[in-house]
Amino acid sequence: MVRLSEDPKYGFAIGRVRALEPALIDRARYERFIRARDEEEFVAILGETAYARFLDGGATGVAQALDNAATENAAFLSAYAMDVWLIRLFSLPKAFRRLKTRIKQVLAQGQVGNQLAEDLQATGMSPADVKRVVEEVERFTAHKNPAIVDMAVDRLAQETELALAEQSDFLLGYLRLHADIENLRTAVRLRAKEDGERVRAEEMKMAFLAGGTLALNSLLAGMMQPWPAMLELLAKAPPYGAGSEAFREYLDQGRMAVSEKRSFARMEKLGREAELRYLLQTRYATLGHEPLVTFFLLHENEQRNLRLLYAAKLAGLAPEETQDLVAYAE
Repeated sequence: MVRLSEDPKYGFAIGRVRALEPALIDRARYERFIRARDEEEFVAILGETAYARFLDGGATGVAQALDNAATENAAFLSAYAMDVWLIRLFSLPKAFRRLKTRIKQVLAQGQVGNQLAEDLQATGMSPADVKRVVEEVERFTAHKNPAIVDMAVDRLAQETELALAEQSDFLLGYLRLHADIENLRTAVRLRAKEDGERVRAEEMKMAFLAGGTLALNSLLAGMMQPWPAMLELLAKAPPYGAGSEAFREYLDQGRMAVSEKRSFARMEKLGREAELRYLLQTRYATLGHEPLVTFFLLHENEQRNLRLLYAAKLAGLAPEETQDLVAYAE
C-alpha cells in the first residue's frame, strides 16, 4: 500500500465523504441498469438513486442530469479540498478537453502557427509547452491524422498533472498506474495494425504517456514480437512481474479484441477497474486528502458508467453486450 498523507486538516472532509459513500451505486444496482428493458426503465431505476433530484423530463433529461451531477461533484471537491494544488490538479482534465476542441477549431479554420500560439499562451501555458503543441499540430496538417492532436494534448496533460501531484505519493502512484494502463492498451492496438513497424513505432512514441513504470523501449520491443512472446515479455516487466493474473488477463483481453475482431471494451473495463482498486486503498484512511480524492474519482467513474449504459440502452444493445461497459471494484 502506498504511503498516505495523514494530514489532519481533512478530518471534516473525510466525515462528509464517509456519510455520502453509501449512496454510490453498488454492483446489484448496476445489474438492474444492465438488464433494464428500455430507456424508460433505465430512468425509473435512476430515479431510485441519488440522481433522482437531477432528473427533469424523463428519458430526455438523463444527459443533463449527469452533467449536473458532474458539476456538483466538482463543486464538492473544491469546497472541501484544503490545498490549492489539489483543486488545480482536478480542474485540468476539463481544461485540456477544451484545449483539444480549440486546437481542432483552429485547424478547421486553417490557422496554425502564430494564431494557435497566441491562443495557447492565453491559457497560461509555458513557452516551451506552447512550442511543442504547435509543432504537434503542424504535424497534423502534414499527416492528416486528427488523432495526433489528441495524443499531443494527452501527453501534455499527463506531464502537467504529474508535476502538480509531486506533493502526493498516492496521486503520483495513481497517475503512474494510469500511464502504464494506457500505454499497454496503445501497444496492443498498434501491434495489430498493418502500417509497418516504423509507422507503428512512431505512433507509439507520440502516444506514450510519461510517468509509468513500463519503459517505451520495452513496449516497442514487445510490439515487434508474435503475440505469445509479446505477452510474455510485457508480463515480466514492472510493476506487475511474472505471474500477475490480473495483468495477464488485461493483455489477453486485448489480444482477443484484435485477433477475434472484438471490441476493446473488456480491456478498457479491466484497466479502469485496476485504477479503482488502487483508489480503494483509502477505504480505511482517517486523515489526509486521499479519501476526498477517491470519492471524487469514484463518483466520476460512476457517472461514466451511467453514460455508457444509457447510450447502450438507446442503441438497443443486449445485456451481455453492455456488461463490459461497467467498471466496478469493491
